[in-house]
Amino acid sequence: MKNNFFIIVSFVILLNIMSCADNRLDHITPPKIYIPQSGKVDLTIYKTGEPFVFKLGVFKSGYEKVSADVQLNVMSEAELEAYNYSNNTSYRRLPDNCFQLNDKSLNFSEESRLEYVGILIDYEEIDKISDFDEQNSAGYVIPVIVTQASIDKNEEKLETFIKPLIRDPLIYFRTLSSKISIEAKSTSKYSQELLLGVDFPNEWDISVNLKIDPDLVEKYNLDNDKKLSLLPANAYTITENPVIIEKGKKTAESTIIFDSEKIDYDDFVLPVVIENTSKFSVDPERNVHFVVISKPAMRFDRTGWTIAGFSSEEAAGEGAGNGVASCILDGNSSTYWHSQWAGGTGQLPHYITVDMKKDLMVTSVDLQRRPNQRDTKAGNFYISSDNVTFTKIGTFEMAEVNEAQIFKVTTTRGRYIKVEITESRRPPFANLSELYIRGVE
Repeated sequence: MKNNFFIIVSFVILLNIMSCADNRLDHITPPKIYIPQSGKVDLTIYKTGEPFVFKLGVFKSGYEKVSADVQLNVMSEAELEAYNYSNNTSYRRLPDNCFQLNDKSLNFSEESRLEYVGILIDYEEIDKISDFDEQNSAGYVIPVIVTQASIDKNEEKLETFIKPLIRDPLIYFRTLSSKISIEAKSTSKYSQELLLGVDFPNEWDISVNLKIDPDLVEKYNLDNDKKLSLLPANAYTITENPVIIEKGKKTAESTIIFDSEKIDYDDFVLPVVIENTSKFSVDPERNVHFVVISKPAMRFDRTGWTIAGFSSEEAAGEGAGNGVASCILDGNSSTYWHSQWAGGTGQLPHYITVDMKKDLMVTSVDLQRRPNQRDTKAGNFYISSDNVTFTKIGTFEMAEVNEAQIFKVTTTRGRYIKVEITESRRPPFANLSELYIRGVE
């Protein structure tokens, strides 16, 4: 009985295998020829002075191992006009002197899947065409079509329209600005990498010279509404100058090393310019990298400081010991001053005046908002020696972050600092968690 059972089971399995074998190839496509990059192909060509050859791929699909012969050609003006009419396109054929189809015949072996035909493109001749612009808005193309094949063709992917976009090869900075913040009394080394780049296939060792252009400080300040000074020359060193973008690579780095001991408590800018290159041109839109260097002074010790005045405070509604003006000096970012809202509402502008107990040279003010509360937006800073006559030394606009924010002011000596809040994101309310003053004795 056991032997009969195994014979029957084996017979059923064999029938299933034979059934599967009969149908397994039913849904696999037969071999066909087509152009993977069919339709419009935007082709960026750089005028490097070297011949440019575009390799157009032709693919043989399907499961069968068969050889194939394929014929390609360039559409005539009449053929392209007929294509435009049928497909609602507006391609224009490039003149014959602008390109050359090197091989019109391709031979696929049984194992081969992909073969290439070379198209030599003369970008200098293309550049001479009167209505050819950078975007090739006139629509000039090289219209290539598969005309014959010894096996089936994929009729939807037989034409390609190569649209050249001619570009000058340019050298440039990959980023146009960066920021370095140097801690007061820090002995750490600070550096900034400057990344140079090219977009074209690089077959050369390209030398790039960098320099500092002091004349661009004024431009930076005007464009960014700043009053930064040029970083002194003895405070930095540029390494890797000239920079070499090596053959086969598209980027190279230069590094600026900063000597923190030779940088004053202030904000500076360093305009680094690509002066010249050993080959090709500099991109005029990306030839400058501005490095902004900030070295805020140390925070003063606030021991003994007091509140000399305020416009309003919330002495009850925010909980015991909270909401009052003195919270901005308690070193606890969880407590905060808040403008009055219970039993009356304090109106904009709000202010708080801090008594530092002696005249100090003030260079910047740190403000920290109430955690996760965005009320306080913008205002002014004032300084005084007698708490009567105040001089405006700066403005501020707070970002919506919980960390303390440093605001540079005109360096001035005084004893009293007044913070005036003129704008709120939820008027008329305002609040602050902490206030610090930076400067030198």
